[in-house]
Amino acid sequence: MKKTIITAALLALVVIVGRGQENNYTISGDLSPFVGALVESLNDLDSVILENDANHRVGIQQKSAIHEGSFFFTGHVDKPQYSELKIPYLNGEKTDTATMSFILEAGTFNYSKGKMTGMPMNELFCEKRAEIYKMAEEDGDEARSKYISLIEQHRDDALGVALLLMASPIDLPATTEKKLILSLAADGKADYRIQRRLERLMALPPTAVGDKFVDFAVEYDSKTIRLSDYVGRGQYVLVDFWASWCGPCLQEIPNIIAAYENYKEKGLEVLGIAVSDKPESTLKAIKEHKIPYPQIINSQKIATNTYGISGIPEIILFAPDGTILARGLRGKEIEKELTKIFEE
Repeated sequence: MKKTIITAALLALVVIVGRGQENNYTISGDLSPFVGALVESLNDLDSVILENDANHRVGIQQKSAIHEGSFFFTGHVDKPQYSELKIPYLNGEKTDTATMSFILEAGTFNYSKGKMTGMPMNELFCEKRAEIYKMAEEDGDEARSKYISLIEQHRDDALGVALLLMASPIDLPATTEKKLILSLAADGKADYRIQRRLERLMALPPTAVGDKFVDFAVEYDSKTIRLSDYVGRGQYVLVDFWASWCGPCLQEIPNIIAAYENYKEKGLEVLGIAVSDKPESTLKAIKEHKIPYPQIINSQKIATNTYGISGIPEIILFAPDGTILARGLRGKEIEKELTKIFEE
């Protein structure tokens, strides 16, 4: 009798464990819109990878073959988690990767035309991300405050992690970003991508408002150019970290040119720093957009790593002694800061 009870209990436990591990999400997707946009044919697409912290911790990388442009995933997630779809594709002779960020939940998702639909928290993530992007076009300070507030409100769930890891249209000082990461719940802080971000931030020299500038050197065309060739030499300097492939960067260029024209006679220096860009592409963009101020070309990741920049454009205003006066300037904010100095 006792043996029967134990056996029955064990069977019940197996059933419970089995149910706990049942597949509770499915993701289906159609990659045919990629044809013409990123690839010439579906034959240039081989597979799709689903990457999240749960898979990373157990050393598993979910992978789905692509059949006639479609892919399919199924699996188990204990609670909503920031995830990424990675889609390798042939770009000439090399392989690039398109990445789609979303929050994976129990339920059914559909990926189409670059969007993931189907689950409440992911829909909220998409909504808030779009809201921040739109706000950043009009008022960077307001967008930054909204962004920080949202992360603080969702420090205990996947949305906080997703917001911190998304490609953000606004820049956060390294000290602020570190503070937000450290405020996350234990699961969020343990995410391997958050850990990598924190390690990088902890290794950075202080580059927040009020800190002195940190110098760096870039080699290009057999010459070495340093930030200190321009900053900390007795004049106000507006520095634009940008790239030719970055749409928002190109949108800011007219604002920066206007600032240069308005204040160069009053003592303002303007400097462009091309990051993560091919020198030939940078030079072409300089010519096309008729950029009149000097540039540091070919900095690649040197400049962005030094200043803890995760998204561009990043526009920084330096005082004559090299102190950082403002970071993350956009649009009207540029004129606002310069008016304080040169007009008031």
